[in-house]
Amino acid sequence: MPVRVTTYAYPWDLGRLGVERMLREIVEHGIEAVDLAATYHPIDALSPRDGEARLFTSPRGAVHFAASAARYGRIQPRLSSHEICSVWPEVGDRARSAGLDVNAWTVTLYQPWIVDAYPDCARVLPGGDPIGSGVCPANDDVRDYLATLCADIVDQFGVSMIRLEGIMPAAYDYGWLRPRVLISVSPLARELLALCFCASCTGRAAAAGLDVERLRRTVNDAIAAELSEGRSATGTDREAGLAADAELQAFAVQHARASTELARAAVSRLDGSPMPRVSADAWSSYLLLLVAAHDDMLEERVAAVDQIVMFPEMLAERNRRLAAIASRASHPVELAMLLARLQPGDPAAHRVAASAGADEPVARQLQAVAELGVGEINLYNFGLLRERDVGDFVAAVRAAFR
Repeated sequence: MPVRVTTYAYPWDLGRLGVERMLREIVEHGIEAVDLAATYHPIDALSPRDGEARLFTSPRGAVHFAASAARYGRIQPRLSSHEICSVWPEVGDRARSAGLDVNAWTVTLYQPWIVDAYPDCARVLPGGDPIGSGVCPANDDVRDYLATLCADIVDQFGVSMIRLEGIMPAAYDYGWLRPRVLISVSPLARELLALCFCASCTGRAAAAGLDVERLRRTVNDAIAAELSEGRSATGTDREAGLAADAELQAFAVQHARASTELARAAVSRLDGSPMPRVSADAWSSYLLLLVAAHDDMLEERVAAVDQIVMFPEMLAERNRRLAAIASRASHPVELAMLLARLQPGDPAAHRVAASAGADEPVARQLQAVAELGVGEINLYNFGLLRERDVGDFVAAVRAAFR
């Protein structure tokens, strides 16, 4: 079955190497769309292109197009340099004449610059400490900002798709630059630490009739016990007890639902002819806590968007469940898979176990992906790979989806 191939790309890479030249190269590889970063999180990115290793650094993340400041409410976008922002309109002007769609790759919650400027938007650990790297999807200002941002992108550039990345709150330590965790943090403790106790989340919980202070004590007591015991296994009595706590279940459902509501807020502001599609990932922080409600939350997420992005490191069973849920959605929902061609042992989250010149593992991975009924493969990341790596990857995709 034919599959569409897109490539994620950074505007600074395309600008440095030449937009017209890079778009032509993308087309020559048989790639149908470029997923251009409209916003991005902190990064130190090494590009090997043109025989000279180049480094791009963004210490707190930024918005990488010239956002129309007057449109925004309390949260005002923090723009990247003029040189980087100017790449977006150039790509928009040239891509379509080259036969390429343009998708807006939009990082949502992992935006430390928002936390810096608007500390009340930060997620808050059960112990009361704010997280410096992430904002909360339940916060009204965050929702208004993201919805305005997406509408701004569509109005300026008429993109084919808004690709929402990371709408679910991540682990408590996601994005730490130099982490210091010298004890074992069990899977259960990690999920509990991912619960947010910011004013927005606790206010929503109280309005729903939940006993917030009891929940806070329950969560903190369980985290302390897990850390003290150094557990690593799942399926414990404590895990079962927490899963049976109806209020804690409702609190976790509230967190998962806030992310879907964030996506819906973005969709509600979009306009265009044709209307852009909206894509989101289905990664979850709460596999142990949600238990029976997990599939319901997935169904809500699928119903809110036009495409669901899966990752190869997600459990195979979970990807199969996602495919089944998407197949019975009330509107057409496409499945996509984000893949990277990286060296063995690379710590990047999205990866395929392949070494340079050894594509058999990639072929096996792609065969498993093809069996899920995936309609799109997203390559990560055009500017961070050598040209031959991109060519080898696309060839492997075409072979798997003949």
